[in-house]
Amino acid sequence: MKTILTIWNTSNKGKSSTILELANLLLRTFPKHTIIYTSKDIFKLSVDFRLIIEINGKIIALESQGDPGTGLEKRLNNIITLHKPYLIITSSRTRGETIWAINNVADLHKYDKIWTSTYETSHSHKLANELKAEHLLDLIKKLGLI
Repeated sequence: MKTILTIWNTSNKGKSSTILELANLLLRTFPKHTIIYTSKDIFKLSVDFRLIIEINGKIIALESQGDPGTGLEKRLNNIITLHKPYLIITSSRTRGETIWAINNVADLHKYDKIWTSTYETSHSHKLANELKAEHLLDLIKKLGLI
C-alpha cells in the first residue's frame, strides 16, 4: 500500500539528518537506482533536500524539510501529482501544522501512515541517526515498500 513514513520530533532532534542518512543508505544499498529528481547535488546532499528515486520499480520520495511555515502540504501534494510515489519519507514536528499537512495529504491521496521518531541521545548523534536509518531501511524492506 502507498505509504507516508514520517519521522517526527521537536526541533533540532535529528529528523532531517536521519532522512539524509537514509537517503545515502538507499543510494548505496541499491546501486541500480534511478534518480528522478534531486534538489541538491546528489554527491553533496545536506539537510533540507528533496530526492525522488526509483528502486525496484517503485518511486520513493524523500522530503526532509518538515518545519512549520515551509508549505509542507503543498510540497507533498506536488510530489504526489508529479511523481506518484509509492513511498514518501518526510519529517514533521510533533504537533500543529506539519501533522495536519501529513494527515491531510495521506487522507486525500489514500496513503497509509507510519509515524516514528528519532533516537534521542545526549551524545553520538551521527551514530544514532545512522542506526535509525538502518532500522528504517529494514522496516521498509520487510513491509514490502521497496
